[in-house]
Amino acid sequence: MGGITYVKGNILQVASFPRILLHSCNCNGSWGGGIAYQLALRYPDAEAEYMESCERHVVGLLGKCKLLKTEEDPNLIIGCLFTATLGGSDQNDSYILKYTKNALDNFKSQIDQDETLKNHKIIMPKINSGIFGVPWHLTEKILEESGLDITVYVI
Repeated sequence: MGGITYVKGNILQVASFPRILLHSCNCNGSWGGGIAYQLALRYPDAEAEYMESCERHVVGLLGKCKLLKTEEDPNLIIGCLFTATLGGSDQNDSYILKYTKNALDNFKSQIDQDETLKNHKIIMPKINSGIFGVPWHLTEKILEESGLDITVYVI
C-alpha cells in the first residue's frame, strides 16, 4: 500500500541496514548544492558515475532513476531521480512534478525487476523543495500516490 513516515535526524548518518537514498537531481551532471553536494563529498565514486551517465545520456535521463552503489557504505544505494534538466528554482513546478512521478515509476519498475532491492528501506529528504523550490505538499502528494513505503528525513 505504501505511505510516508517522517523521521527527525541526519539522513547521512551511517546505518547498518540496507537502504536506498532517493534524491531529486538534474541531468546536467552537477551535484553542486543541497543533499546532492553532501553526497558528492561523501561518495565521490557515486558522483563520478552520476556525472558519466549525464555526459552519455543527457536527454534520456529525464524522468528516470539511476541507482548508484557506494564503495564507502555497502548498505547504501543512492537513487538519482532525474526531475529537472538543470538545477535551480527557475523551473516550472508542474514540470518538476511530472518528471518526479515518472522517475518514481521507473524506480518502482527497477525494484520489481531486482529481488535484491526489495529488502532495502527507502529514505529521502524533502526532495524538490530545496534548490528546485517546489512546495513540499505537491511532491508529498506524488509520493503518497506512488504506493512506496518511504521514510522522509527532516532536520
